[in-house]
Amino acid sequence: MDQEVMDFFDFSKELNRVPGAPQGYISSDPWLMATESKSSEVPNRETIGTDYVTKIVAKEKCRLNRTLLEYQPQGKRNRTLDDLDTDDEAEETEIRRDDEYYKKFRFNLNRDKNLSIYAKREEILAAINAHPVIIIKGETGCGKTTQVPQYILDEAYKSGKYCNIVVTQPRRIAAISIANRVCQEREWQQNTVCSFQVGLHRPNSLEDTRLLYCTTGVLLNNLINNKTLTHYTHIVLDEVHERDQNMDFLLIVVRRLLATNSRHVKIILMSATIDAKELSDYFATTNSIPPVITTNHGRKHSIEKFYRDQLGSIIWNEEDVGDQHVPEINKHGYRAAVKIIVIIDNMERKAAIQSRLSYDETLRYGAVLIFLPGIYEIDTMAENITCMLENDRNIKVLIVRCFSLMTPENQRDVFNPPPPGFRKIILATNIAESSITVPDVSYVIDFCLTKVKVTDTASSFSSLRLTWASKANCRQRAGRVGRLRSGRVYRMVNKHFYQREMAEFGIPEMLRLPLQNSVLKAKVLNMGSPMEILALALSPPNLSDIQNTILLLKEVGALYLTVDGVYDALDGDLTYWGTIMARLPLDTRQSRLIILGYIFNMLEEAIIIAAGLSTNGLFAHDGGRTQLGDSFWMHYIFADGSGSDLVAIWRVYLTYLSLVEIGHDQESAIRWAKRFHVSLRSLKEIHLLVQELRVRCMHLGLIPFSVNPSQMMDDREKAIMLKVIIAGAFYPNYFTRSKDTCADTDRNIYQTISGHDPCRTVYFTNFKPAYMGELYTRRIKELFQEVRIPPENMDVTFQEGSQKVFVTFKQDDWIADSSKFVPVSGRVQSEVYKAVMMRQNRLERPIHIMNPSAFMSYVQQRGIGDVIEGRWIPPTKPLNVELLALPSVFDKTISGLITCIVSCGKFFFQPQSFAECIGNMSEIFNAPQQLRNYVNNAGDITKGMMVLAKRDSYFQRATVIRPENQSNRQPMFYVRFIDYGDCALLSMQQMRLMPRELTEQYGDLPPRVFECRLAMVQPSSMVSGNNRWSTAANDMLRSVAKSGLIDIEVYSLFNNVAAVLIYMRDGIINDKLVELMLCRRSDEDYMSRKDHDFRLRRQESARYLSSAQRQQINEEYMRSCQLPEDHDLRPPPPEKCKTVVILKGPYSPLECTMQCITRVGSSKRVNIDHLSVNALLLDADPQDHHDHLIVAHEIAENRNGHTLTARGTTLMPNVQGFGALMVMLFSPTMQLKCNREGTSYVSVLGGLGCDPETNEPYFPEHDVLINLDVNILEDDVILINQIRYYIDSVFFNFKDENNPAVSANERVSIYTQLRSIINRLLCKDRRYIERNMSNADFEWETHPDLPPPNEPFGKRAIFPMHSLTELQEEDTGRLVQLRENCSMLHKWRNVEGTLPHMTCKLCNQLLDSVPQLRLHLLTILHRDREKQIDYCNQ
Repeated sequence: MDQEVMDFFDFSKELNRVPGAPQGYISSDPWLMATESKSSEVPNRETIGTDYVTKIVAKEKCRLNRTLLEYQPQGKRNRTLDDLDTDDEAEETEIRRDDEYYKKFRFNLNRDKNLSIYAKREEILAAINAHPVIIIKGETGCGKTTQVPQYILDEAYKSGKYCNIVVTQPRRIAAISIANRVCQEREWQQNTVCSFQVGLHRPNSLEDTRLLYCTTGVLLNNLINNKTLTHYTHIVLDEVHERDQNMDFLLIVVRRLLATNSRHVKIILMSATIDAKELSDYFATTNSIPPVITTNHGRKHSIEKFYRDQLGSIIWNEEDVGDQHVPEINKHGYRAAVKIIVIIDNMERKAAIQSRLSYDETLRYGAVLIFLPGIYEIDTMAENITCMLENDRNIKVLIVRCFSLMTPENQRDVFNPPPPGFRKIILATNIAESSITVPDVSYVIDFCLTKVKVTDTASSFSSLRLTWASKANCRQRAGRVGRLRSGRVYRMVNKHFYQREMAEFGIPEMLRLPLQNSVLKAKVLNMGSPMEILALALSPPNLSDIQNTILLLKEVGALYLTVDGVYDALDGDLTYWGTIMARLPLDTRQSRLIILGYIFNMLEEAIIIAAGLSTNGLFAHDGGRTQLGDSFWMHYIFADGSGSDLVAIWRVYLTYLSLVEIGHDQESAIRWAKRFHVSLRSLKEIHLLVQELRVRCMHLGLIPFSVNPSQMMDDREKAIMLKVIIAGAFYPNYFTRSKDTCADTDRNIYQTISGHDPCRTVYFTNFKPAYMGELYTRRIKELFQEVRIPPENMDVTFQEGSQKVFVTFKQDDWIADSSKFVPVSGRVQSEVYKAVMMRQNRLERPIHIMNPSAFMSYVQQRGIGDVIEGRWIPPTKPLNVELLALPSVFDKTISGLITCIVSCGKFFFQPQSFAECIGNMSEIFNAPQQLRNYVNNAGDITKGMMVLAKRDSYFQRATVIRPENQSNRQPMFYVRFIDYGDCALLSMQQMRLMPRELTEQYGDLPPRVFECRLAMVQPSSMVSGNNRWSTAANDMLRSVAKSGLIDIEVYSLFNNVAAVLIYMRDGIINDKLVELMLCRRSDEDYMSRKDHDFRLRRQESARYLSSAQRQQINEEYMRSCQLPEDHDLRPPPPEKCKTVVILKGPYSPLECTMQCITRVGSSKRVNIDHLSVNALLLDADPQDHHDHLIVAHEIAENRNGHTLTARGTTLMPNVQGFGALMVMLFSPTMQLKCNREGTSYVSVLGGLGCDPETNEPYFPEHDVLINLDVNILEDDVILINQIRYYIDSVFFNFKDENNPAVSANERVSIYTQLRSIINRLLCKDRRYIERNMSNADFEWETHPDLPPPNEPFGKRAIFPMHSLTELQEEDTGRLVQLRENCSMLHKWRNVEGTLPHMTCKLCNQLLDSVPQLRLHLLTILHRDREKQIDYCNQ
């Protein structure tokens, strides 16, 4: 970029400031930044209803009356309704002939007279000729959709007049199938006279088309772009009753244009269930009232309807009635439905006696369809049917579920006949109202309920509200019976309630769903402000909803804050982003994802994810409540450890695309989809939408560009950048994974699981010590078979005197079966996720044990363990701690060799002191007489067996891990070399059976190596994923290992793994890896810090101890390091185990919750959608004490408004300060708040900003607040401003210019800069700071001394610059106090006794005990804070 732009980011240079819209700032005034916590409650904003509508509608009525009464052409079109008048220049008044066209194609005028619409043919044509608007009300199947347009076309053919008809359909499939059916009926070639257009899918030319079937959105976009109806002679709006936003807005546009420049165009409105009076009034003028033409067709079979009060005591007792006005299904309602099924069955049995048909034959056509509002109610109904019919063996039923997310197999079950002797019971949501037709349904049980999606425009939270269905819905449901024989409908409400209190029609989308797309269409239409346009809707929204929508559009960058430079709460100038969003068939945030994808050169990924989010039911699910099947874990497989539902969508589609590209046939695709539990239908829909979005983006100029291979992102960088644009697209749907900041949090985790590794351990409760749990370890392991965890992959242990059972999963990549591996993010093993999900699916698990009174005699008779003084001691393996190779508690540094490197987090160290022992053993093992026992039969090798195996030309001790699973070659075995730690795959020729004398001598000798990991560092999310160490880091460690003898410093020993620092010639490798950004600094977990403190104090006291004392202390230390043993005993036979114990669990101490950081959600409980990869949220990096950001695609709210559900979630990279950086980067404006002293920034407040006069926030509900736990510096703000500038520059266009000013070459340069700056920003090693929770307020402040930010793009910036002021220097007196506090803490560290209540003033941490103080001094937070105040402990 030019020097002027770069000078802008240099804060040392003076710049001429350009006034801009009200923005945030970074305040350093300690008094303006109040430290007292203020309420986070959202201030109540006045709700404004629809009073604004009356005046606007009255003006529109006058205009419509005038236009249709007399023709007065005008030549001017203004952008406000007050000035807008008729413009008929484009309208032709002369009759246009089309004789040549009609000669070109064959027109058969014989229409189907059997259709009931035919009887109304002449009446319809006469009404069209006489009125500008007519309404046709005809039942489904009467033929109106196919025949009415043909009647119009035939009439034009007879007279030779030009005719161009467009017919809208609400769904793509309908538009395509109906157009094809008309072509077939008229014997026209497809895409000639009759054609279709759905999305961008259309014939190459519509020149010959006179009858076009299209989706509602296609016509709407055409009319908005052309601003006239005159391209058509007749516009037929079919299924107008559906009242989605596109249809309601289309009605606005049609009436608006009819009143301005298109008075000669004929409008035909059609529907099966329509409020004809409402529509007639909507289009009525003083000169013409649209006529309503009704047509019905008689049914072949009768339908009887019954209501709750007509059934009386047959199914309901008086005390079961409850409040009939509350939309719910109580337990009596479910039972009543079951009773109706029984009554139906009894009735058919009696009828069969008097009929020629047998009872079994009537069952084939006697299916019962029960309409329920949701999946939960479907499952409850299924349980009630199963439970209540268990006692009646005469009734056999086949329960079939029917809902939108069901698998293709279950979908087919709906249509398949039941087995002989069974009655099919279909439990369905409202998907069965119209989307499917099941001919064998003769009975409908309708609870008259539905779940309606409603969105609060202020919070943007959506909710599924259980409400009464409309009468129109109920009539649709009743129409499902009577196809093959007479039917019955049972409505589970009173007749009076149904007739008098239930609404005739449902609530239109415009009154319950987000208005963003409608407002954008109003802006593109440019015929008035959004308020003026939406006031003309059939059901106008509240003015508050319009205002909130304007704020949302300003938040996503679709609108500027101002109109012609002046702030307007009810309007805003359209940005280029807004133009793109208006032209994409997506939600605005999904469109924003595509825009950011284009900017960051990840357009293809963004398009795929956006298409996937727009399509429901990608992952298919079986019926029932269980979540432990393969279908659930497929989310995790496709997410591949990313912790992102959106990444899972992307990877599913890429897999599907590869199948398409290599030409898999339909059967192969079906098998693949079934295996991976994905919906092939949804994938095809996504594929079509992806193709459409690519074309739309190309038309909008959003075209990916190529970069040099050296500039291409690797997979890891792409994963980070993808999450960055996800965070940007779905701001402010931000959550933090809550972490307790209490000093005892880590201690409590380990105390809960008795010192086991929390990343590998779960536990059960309710197992008393008297039950002698060691005898039932195998039965406990069997509980995990439902999640396919093999018994050999876990250890089951107990704690003396506790009712807990601990299950620890083994951490060994060589043991794990990769086919059962589920990738998860962080350190926690996937088995822990599976185990905890077991509990969430079912809390209690029974296990059969012996009666405790008979237990002692049982173990004594069989000689299992020992009974000493009435207490049973399980059999244990002897342990000689003197032989362990683990570092002594007194060893600080050790010399030796690194013998095996798996990664920087797992390698094996062989102390130099064992060199002679290793040499002697190798000499003995490789003696010719010891190598004679060849392995001739693979059956001689068993798992866990000790053998001699070849390693680097010599045979060494090894343990057999498992055989290789390949069966097409000679037997191979995985072995682990005991004294080196490495593993190998060997053939039988490379192995020898160990002679008995060697087994007796060396069989119990512990390994001569110990496992290590690097201390105080962890993998960086910026260079590696899934908590894996990068190749570069591992290579650096291997390079050090090759140098020979090295020195290590033992930081701690936990679970027999040593955390170490490795010395190099020029420093410590741990620090070097941090400097090279190959890893990042990290806290050690509680047990490691506890052991480190213990070792430090023992090493400090070593000089005062004798050799014998040191030996005794070390033996005790080594024994304390060993965890309880898994005894793996054979359990008593089942016939002896009559007592049932109910275990509760499994639990994990790492289970955590989320907190919403937006103001409107900050006080609400948060759940994650149960189908998400983050449905089970565990603290995957328990040693980290900073918040992790989670971003949701959508947020739903429960019925009472107390609980939020995050859907489409993505766990952001484990990068320090990532959440705060994303808020600073993508919020419209922000403020950095300071501590009381003004010396550091402690929180970030983001949002639309505030009114500079009143300080009142523009959009308080969406203000976000993050309390910082790492430092944010001036340089970070400069980098963020640069990123915001480059993002803005991509689409910046000068006023009155349509296209962006950036050239293709400049765009490549911008992308390169963006990528470089973001990597610099995220790779920084940030120092930890103390939390200042008292600053958790949402108050916007003004700073009169702070100059307005300099704006390169003035008021046309979507991402304006953040201002910056310098922080105050730390007060000298304050520094002295902090250093004195540190000195006192370090003195107390060596005290053995009770600690008076003390506070670490550096970290704002209360300390209650000396052990707590010691461990706190070892935390990275405290060490960083000591460096910040230049404290050095003497």
